[in-house]
Amino acid sequence: MSAPASLTEGKTINLGASKTGMILEFSENERGSSSSAGNHSDGPNLQLRAGPFAGTNIQRAAIRNLLTGKEQEQIFDNATVLTYRRGGNIVFSEGENAGFLYFIDEGMIRVSRCAENGHRQILAFRVSGDLLGRPENGRYVNSAETVGPAKLYRVAWQRMQQMMLADPQLHVRLLMKVADDFRQAEHRIMILGQQNTYQRLASFILDLLSHPELFDEKRSLLKVPVNRFDLADYLGTVTKSSERAFARLESEGLIRRVTSRTIEILDIAGLRRVQREQRRSHH
Repeated sequence: MSAPASLTEGKTINLGASKTGMILEFSENERGSSSSAGNHSDGPNLQLRAGPFAGTNIQRAAIRNLLTGKEQEQIFDNATVLTYRRGGNIVFSEGENAGFLYFIDEGMIRVSRCAENGHRQILAFRVSGDLLGRPENGRYVNSAETVGPAKLYRVAWQRMQQMMLADPQLHVRLLMKVADDFRQAEHRIMILGQQNTYQRLASFILDLLSHPELFDEKRSLLKVPVNRFDLADYLGTVTKSSERAFARLESEGLIRRVTSRTIEILDIAGLRRVQREQRRSHH
C-alpha cells in the first residue's frame, strides 16, 4: 500500500509494512528528525544508472549515473525519503493506482507479478540506481517488495511529468533508463528460453559480481541477497532444482558455499563457460 496522501512530499519517513497494509512508525525522535529531502547538507545521492545509447562495437559503454547534479537536486527537492527497516515490506502492489515513481538509493527490491493461476513470478531484482513504478493505464502492473533494509526516494508521477516537460533533457534520461530496462528484459527472456537451470544460476551469479556492495573482489566473496525460494522463482524453477544447480557448480570447482548467503567465487572464467555452453535438456 502507498503511504497516506496527507503525508506531503519532502519528508523522511521510516516505514514498516505488513501483507495487509503499511505501518508508519514514528517515534518522537523520528518526528524531530523528519526533514525536507533537499535539506541534507551533504547533498543528494540520487542516481539513475544505465548504459548510454552511444558506444562502440569494440567496448561496451559503462553503466553510469545519467543524472546531472542539477537534475539530482531537482528530483531530490520534490521527493520523500522512504526508509524500510527490513525485508518483506510492500512498496506497492499490482493493481494499485500508480501515483508515484520510486528511485532506489540503497538495498534491493523484488519486482514480481502473479499469473492467473495465482503463481508468483519474480521478474527482476532492482538495486541502487534503478527506477520503480512505471504505470500502465494508471495502475501498477507489478508488485514491489524489499528484500532487506532499503532506502527509496518517492516522487509523485504528476510532479515528475511537470519536471520532464520543463526539462527535455530529463525526459531523455528517463527514456534512456527505460530503454536500458527493456534491454535487460530481453536478455532475461533469452536466458529463460535458451539456458537450463544450471546455466541460469551461473548467469545470476555473474550478474551479482557487477555490484560492489555484494562482491568483495579482493576476497572473492559474494553475498547472495535473496533466499532460496526467491532464487528458484527468479530462475523459473523449483527449489530442489536450484539447490542441485548450486551443488553442481560447487562440485565442479566453480564456487564454494561459505554460508547459506555467502559464496566464494573460485573460477569466474568457468562460470562464463557454463553460461555460454550449449543448452542441455536436463535441469
